Amino acid sequence: MSNFNVKKLAIVSLFSVASLLLIPFNATAQTISVSTLTQLQTVIAADMTARDSEFVINYTGSTSNFSADLSNSLKVAEDSNDYLKFSLSSLSCGASGADGDLNIDVKATYLTTAQQEDYVNTAVTRALASIITPSMTDSQKEKAIHAWILKTVSYDYTLVNHSAYAALVAPHKTVCQGYALLMYKMLTQAGITTRIVSGTLHGEAHAWNKVNIGGSWYNVDATNDDGVNTTRFYNVTDSVLRQNGFMWG
Repeated sequence: MSNFNVKKLAIVSLFSVASLLLIPFNATAQTISVSTLTQLQTVIAADMTARDSEFVINYTGSTSNFSADLSNSLKVAEDSNDYLKFSLSSLSCGASGADGDLNIDVKATYLTTAQQEDYVNTAVTRALASIITPSMTDSQKEKAIHAWILKTVSYDYTLVNHSAYAALVAPHKTVCQGYALLMYKMLTQAGITTRIVSGTLHGEAHAWNKVNIGGSWYNVDATNDDGVNTTRFYNVTDSVLRQNGFMWG
């Protein structure tokens, strides 16, 4: 049995495959027209980043393999940004019309609103300004961000809060998903390449970060560093995580 403080961990359901249904076109939703799948993916990602709950895209391209193309486009858009992907609670769409003039109605729910994300961006900018200096290396920046999160955020044992926003407003409590989202947001804004990883820890759903420092990838688990062992899972290898009960999803 591992001797570090294993917390109860939970992630909201994020990984369900988007459903494709032929449903009536919603004429009240804002519509934009695209002619290629690449444009379609870009628009879907942009609307989700803006936290639009429903939007309509008029697709004028080929529909010869429409169901597969649309499902793939939704996945590409969702996977375009880890912060978006792990902030997305549900995603579905429907379509109506004819070849060359198809209306795609996308519905999505998120952990946060657009206003809450504005707050996250402002709070992260303010926090980084207080802990990061231009002369710092990426390694020093990462260390400062990691320490700031551990000092600021506490684990939400009620398992209610999952977002970076929850971590940044009183009482500053969130679960592993929120820790990973905040770490991603702060590292990215500081110019450091990072990813969010989903998997399990001792059989329970868990999320953490990978970070690229000096051309090498390391794992950082701020959730389980937030306690007595504040650097036990800071910049460790995959092997170290596996030895401590981590599994990739």
